[in-house]
Amino acid sequence: MDNLKWRIDSENYLSNNSKQADKMMVKHFIEMVCRCLDEYCEKYTIEDVKTGKIKYCHSCSGLRSKNSHAAKKLYNHMQEINTKLGNKSVPAQISENDIYQFKIKEFESKNEYRCFGYFLPYDNLFNLIYLDPDHEVYKE
Repeated sequence: MDNLKWRIDSENYLSNNSKQADKMMVKHFIEMVCRCLDEYCEKYTIEDVKTGKIKYCHSCSGLRSKNSHAAKKLYNHMQEINTKLGNKSVPAQISENDIYQFKIKEFESKNEYRCFGYFLPYDNLFNLIYLDPDHEVYKE
């Protein structure tokens, strides 16, 4: 079984300009977001993620049909990333099934906090690209 791994995709990070997200202190980012994602990596495999065994962590397969501004922004951004990936020496495409959300636990009384990213078809690396402190992507 392959272990889950993660990284911040700084080249493709999508800003949401939220004080709780992009303007948080580095200390809080490390203590909350990094710690939580590291815990997922310690406890779960890539198979656990892709088969839905982790509560509140799932594929965003219906992202295209969501009406929230944040969902449309994230979906359009993924299309832009696909364009960039298509121009690389090892081209890859990200489908909606490759976009995942993870719940960030115990984040300053924000029980809806989520982070979004993608898995490339050929590896087990979760590429973090968006922080969503108020669960705006799925608000409708």
